Amino acid sequence: MNEEKTQSAQPTVGQILKAHREQAKVSIETIAKPLKLSEFQIKHLENDEFQALGPITFVKGYIKNYCRELKVDSTPILAMLPAPPEPAKPANMQSFSRRTEKEASDSRLMLVTYVILAIVIGSSALWFWQNATPIEEQTTNINIGNTIMSERQAIQSTNIEQQKSANDAEELRQESIEQSTDLTNDEITQTLDEQTLESDTDKSNISTIEMLFNDESWVEIHDGEGEKIAFGVKKAGYRMTVFGTPPFAVVLGKHNVVNITLNGEPVDISAFPKNRLAKFTLPLAE
Repeated sequence: MNEEKTQSAQPTVGQILKAHREQAKVSIETIAKPLKLSEFQIKHLENDEFQALGPITFVKGYIKNYCRELKVDSTPILAMLPAPPEPAKPANMQSFSRRTEKEASDSRLMLVTYVILAIVIGSSALWFWQNATPIEEQTTNINIGNTIMSERQAIQSTNIEQQKSANDAEELRQESIEQSTDLTNDEITQTLDEQTLESDTDKSNISTIEMLFNDESWVEIHDGEGEKIAFGVKKAGYRMTVFGTPPFAVVLGKHNVVNITLNGEPVDISAFPKNRLAKFTLPLAE
């Protein structure tokens, strides 16, 4: 009982600090200024309310500065402070580790899922593009040089035939003139008129197709005699002119990017479906 009374009568750290301050006749406001503390913090310190002042390290620093201002030894006072509580051991560390492993596994699974999804979407887009533009795939390996040469040969062949027809008509006319030297002027005039009419009729059977390609497109044209007069891929901005005997069988890969005229008259092919081969005959059937 005497020991308990002795322990209860022993002053606390705060009481000792307060006693030294009052003995030195220093007010709370006066000691708070050099310590750079508020009056409330000084009161917490003297009332042993250390938990309101922060960690125990800060409390020890406040006590040392407090004693230094009052010229008091702080060692025995600091020894009276209660020992700091031991930090609590983290619980369920094994459970946290398992959760981390599970989150990492879920992240890898989601990454694999995203990669597979991206591959599926990319494959679908490629399949759609390949089926939406089959003509471009079909004409990828066409030799452009041979195509241009074929066009030039077709044009030259047409020009040669026209020149030959004109020369044949002129030869016939000369032969008729030589053979009809004994005819009268009226007979000669009638014969020449008939031959001129025949020559004009032959020329009237030749038609001209002109195509302006606003974008790359594939084309194939056969004339009325079954001759192929145009074939291949035409670049954007290319203007093609061909001659031949109508009717013409025309196949276009992208008809909506081609402007067509027949004997100088525009041809409307906008009614054909897009993204499909347009097969038609010129002149168009009404």
